[in-house]
Amino acid sequence: MQAVTRWLLLAATFVQAGCASLPPASAPSTAEIHQQHLSSLAEIQNFELQGRIGVQSDYKGFSGSTQWQHEQQQDSIALFSPLGSQVASIKRNDAGVTLLTSDNKQYQAADAETLTEQNLGWRLPMRGLSDWVLGRPGPGASSESSWDHLGQLTRLKQDGWDIEYSLYTPVPASSAVADKPTTAVKSLPTRITLRNAKLTLKLIVQQWQWQ
Repeated sequence: MQAVTRWLLLAATFVQAGCASLPPASAPSTAEIHQQHLSSLAEIQNFELQGRIGVQSDYKGFSGSTQWQHEQQQDSIALFSPLGSQVASIKRNDAGVTLLTSDNKQYQAADAETLTEQNLGWRLPMRGLSDWVLGRPGPGASSESSWDHLGQLTRLKQDGWDIEYSLYTPVPASSAVADKPTTAVKSLPTRITLRNAKLTLKLIVQQWQWQ
């Protein structure tokens, strides 16, 4: 009986030693969490947002509200005064960009940056903005980026713009089929500030929809 007891004690010692030698499970690094977050955002192709916008440049400023519908091949952006009257609408498709003013004057150009600068007095960076508002870098290399413990961008420098993210909110997907509700949720920015050498643009998103 004593021999059996000694054998059991010896076996337990080996088991404990084996468990102690196993390395602890490592938690994912913040860089890995960041990449997982960006991969999740890559699933978003279309979105709509409503919010407040403020623009300040060397020559002209703007403050009001905006509505934006974005799809891969087209964009529709409406700008409203603080009192709610529409100031301008901007539409982009494969043929180019069209801007319609409140007095029904229509202007066209190959890109929104040139069109808005010539007619509104400030440059709207639409080329990268559809990615930046989602909290992800646009195509091409970024010079600098930082993120929080959840992997969400807090700062991004790209294409001459310094972009800061100060607030995010969880947003469920908009299901395209009424009888098949979705449970997918993305964490999207609601307070964004973009700066370059000539312009500061602040966007507060009050409502998000994405598919």
